[in-house]
Amino acid sequence: MDSYKEFLSNELELVQGYFDEAFTVEGDLMSEVADYLKQGQGKMLRPAIVCLSAMACGYDGRGGHHARLGAAIELFHLATLLHDDVVDHADLRRGRPTVNARWGDDVAILFADYLYATSFDYSLAVLDPEIVRILSKTTQTMTEGEIFQIERREDWLSVPDYYKIIRAKTACLFSAAGGLGAVLAGAAEERVQQMFEFGMRFGMAFQITDDALDYEAQGGAWGKRVGADLKEGKQTLPLLYTLQQAGEEDREALLHTLRNGRDFETVHHYVKLYNGIDYSLEKAGEFAHAASGILDSLEDGEAVEQLRRISEHVLARQY
Repeated sequence: MDSYKEFLSNELELVQGYFDEAFTVEGDLMSEVADYLKQGQGKMLRPAIVCLSAMACGYDGRGGHHARLGAAIELFHLATLLHDDVVDHADLRRGRPTVNARWGDDVAILFADYLYATSFDYSLAVLDPEIVRILSKTTQTMTEGEIFQIERREDWLSVPDYYKIIRAKTACLFSAAGGLGAVLAGAAEERVQQMFEFGMRFGMAFQITDDALDYEAQGGAWGKRVGADLKEGKQTLPLLYTLQQAGEEDREALLHTLRNGRDFETVHHYVKLYNGIDYSLEKAGEFAHAASGILDSLEDGEAVEQLRRISEHVLARQY
């Protein structure tokens, strides 16, 4: 899945430059937090999709705007993670203490606001109002998804509820990455919508795989404790499918466990017994295959091939 890094080595180096510029801040505390976050940088997957989408739609790299937008989307993503960790009272992110755990909720929220502002500043430099509108709409959608999840926190979700939440909280940002690249390339509206849809379907596959990994990830690369979602009370597809499929006696036993401490080993037993993980990975595969299929209408080229590899290999990731 990481082959895109080699193909985009020059582009991602430019993205990193803009990213580093954003983290050149004043003040001791700001600098301390910025340095800490840079050390835990992610895989630059969303910037890669921006760049690959632009290239697949005919963008020639003029002006380096794809790299600037790539940095904008990564800063935006990082801001959402900081907010999520505060909302979820999370103490671990990518294998390290969260900013809120180390410096407090106030610092995490304010630094996230700084990242959002910088992301919009970068996007404004491209001088296309449609690009800023996309990021604004993405902010609205993600906020609505988070609040809907909070609203349903005390209730059992349906599978459609789960899809609604991950579509809004995760997939829409991947969708924005695909759409931004196409808009930057000046693609026709139909093509722009196709790239939005590619990102949406890829994002659904990505999040469902993530939720399955929460039950069975191996090794330190996962970056958080296995079972962390369950501990935080998150209802994800492996569990929801299990509740749907379990016999009456097992369902009552599972519900009793969920209401009384959420013992991971017990829940994991039932999730495995009723194939909750396998079912989830199967659904993730369907979304990934659908994402790859959208690319069939694009002219063959290395950028398209890299997008196809990313979508097809998302199920193999371990973190």
